[in-house]
Amino acid sequence: MIFLNTKSIFKVLIITTLSGSIVLFSDTNFFLKIFSFYNIDHLTPSFADFRSYQALPLTIEKGLDPYINHEYDPWKRPFNLPIIWFYISKYLNLINEINFKIFVFLYISLFIFCVIQIIELTENIIGKILVILAAFSASSILALERGNTDLLIFSLVFIACIQKKFFLSLLILVTASILKLFPIFSFVINFENKKKVFLSILGILLVFFILLSDLKYFFYNTHSTFNTGLTFGIRPIILGFFKSLERVGLNNIEMNNLYFIIGYFFILFFSLLLFLFFLIKNKKKRTVDFINLKNKLFLAGSSIYCCSFIFFSSFDYRLIFLIMTIPYLTDNINLIKKLILILILLSTNFLAFYTIAYSQNDFMYIGILNHISKLSLFILVLHELSKFFNIFVQNFLAKKKNF
Repeated sequence: MIFLNTKSIFKVLIITTLSGSIVLFSDTNFFLKIFSFYNIDHLTPSFADFRSYQALPLTIEKGLDPYINHEYDPWKRPFNLPIIWFYISKYLNLINEINFKIFVFLYISLFIFCVIQIIELTENIIGKILVILAAFSASSILALERGNTDLLIFSLVFIACIQKKFFLSLLILVTASILKLFPIFSFVINFENKKKVFLSILGILLVFFILLSDLKYFFYNTHSTFNTGLTFGIRPIILGFFKSLERVGLNNIEMNNLYFIIGYFFILFFSLLLFLFFLIKNKKKRTVDFINLKNKLFLAGSSIYCCSFIFFSSFDYRLIFLIMTIPYLTDNINLIKKLILILILLSTNFLAFYTIAYSQNDFMYIGILNHISKLSLFILVLHELSKFFNIFVQNFLAKKKNF
């Protein structure tokens, strides 16, 4: 008992020290050097992404629509998330700087706590080291520097995974999805049998019903759509391809909506064919325990990565969800799992690699390698997901189980 108490106290000290240092000293030279090492431009005021949330009450109470004219955002960025954040910001009085920093401190602390839990869940020393490396990757540091709420969503999804009560897990996922749409992809963690699948789908439909009126703004107002160096997904690949053509002097081929649609559906169709191929290849494998915690974490993290890759243009800080996949990937390791782990470490740190670029062509070559790495990671993770899908189909077709 004394050991457990000492261990818990030590955890609390680590969490509060790290998160407190980030919140209080992010503008100091020490942290500026860390951000510079990862090639991250520090924006002031600190926690730039969450400043948009903080400013919502000021913009709305002035009679402005934050999806069109977010006047009080420090960078005038149109808002691109569910309007529930207006009520959170208003009733927690986040316009007050102390309240703002306490809130940031809390969700950074929760993220660090969840990462520590994942380290403890990982059984071998190599896996633990890989989790730590991923937690200190450029993607994670970018999320911390921006104060991005993907950190909070990461924690909610993790809690939903470890929660043994289905309805509580479902409630947490619905809440996370109302805060940010993309956690709907993690509902698969509860696709254990027909009843849970049905209720999970109802939860997804509820989320879409609540968010439907503002859904278009989540896509149109996301400026990661136009940035190819710090993002991942099908859209950045297509945009990066045309930027590369321009760099090498092939200006006669210009980007337009038709080329974009053709490229998008070509990659989407190719991905679907690959997934079907993997399903057939892994059809006879029945060794996956669908409700094992490591597997649930892999399902959540990999589903968010793959579906974000297909449907969104996401900044690299969403790669933090790949941290959840490491306990599974370092268990009974094989060649494909090794490749995935290598690609995770590469993909989460490509932002830092741009520091060695000295010319436009250097940026182009690093960008090409960046997207090749993330596309390869997407394909290999799809391969692993196909094993779960086969198990899911078997469970779904089997006799209904009780809750």
